[in-house]
Amino acid sequence: MARLRRLHDRKGRVRENAFLAEGPDCVRAAIEAGWALEVLATANSEIGTWAAAQGVRVTTAEPKVIEAVCDTRTPQGVVAECRLPDNGLAAVVSAPGPLVVCEQLADPGNLGTIIRTAEAVGAAGVITTSGSVDPWNPKTVRAAAGSSFRVPIAADQDGATALQHIRGSGRMSIALTADAPREVASCIQELAVSGTPADSLAWLVGSEAHGISTELAQLADTRARLPMRAPVESLNAAVALSVCLYAAAWAKVPR
Repeated sequence: MARLRRLHDRKGRVRENAFLAEGPDCVRAAIEAGWALEVLATANSEIGTWAAAQGVRVTTAEPKVIEAVCDTRTPQGVVAECRLPDNGLAAVVSAPGPLVVCEQLADPGNLGTIIRTAEAVGAAGVITTSGSVDPWNPKTVRAAAGSSFRVPIAADQDGATALQHIRGSGRMSIALTADAPREVASCIQELAVSGTPADSLAWLVGSEAHGISTELAQLADTRARLPMRAPVESLNAAVALSVCLYAAAWAKVPR
């Protein structure tokens, strides 16, 4: 149990090459992805019974043991130890679908929501830069509600290097900044007229407190902003990115 508790810490996850998936939805997704190493479940857990039928090692535990291992106050009776994936930057960038780049995003809930939205719009994957919250943080995995096991994630990447790969793959990068000269809608319309496919776009979103760094914004192909009525100056990072991903997906852009 002590070893599993160490997986709450980023250093522990790296050292053990593993992370935790809590709750039925995440555990099921982990098993379906082939990442689950072992499942800890209460005696009456339906997902525990199902996991055993899939050939996964299942250990029956008392609710208090599950509670001690899990990060939530009210765990759902099942948790899985999963292997950390090894997604390279080149593989994520070359996959079909739009791309998301998160620069120094700090909130695990925001990143989890972005990963889930990325799956919903058929994104190629999510890239996080150094200084961002760990995608395999238990809170992030829960917020993604299973999408973490289906969306390729390249974590802890150098931002400049990521943009080099993105440009080299033929993608166009759009940095979301509050001081951008044009709005997202007009940017998408221009791309539609020019025949730029929505699936070739890479959207860049920055930290909740400071936005995208000047250095990374300057490296992007273009910048765009969402219109807001005063006195609102910014939106939640996950909300802003979700609006952009869906706006591009719904636009009459060649697929």
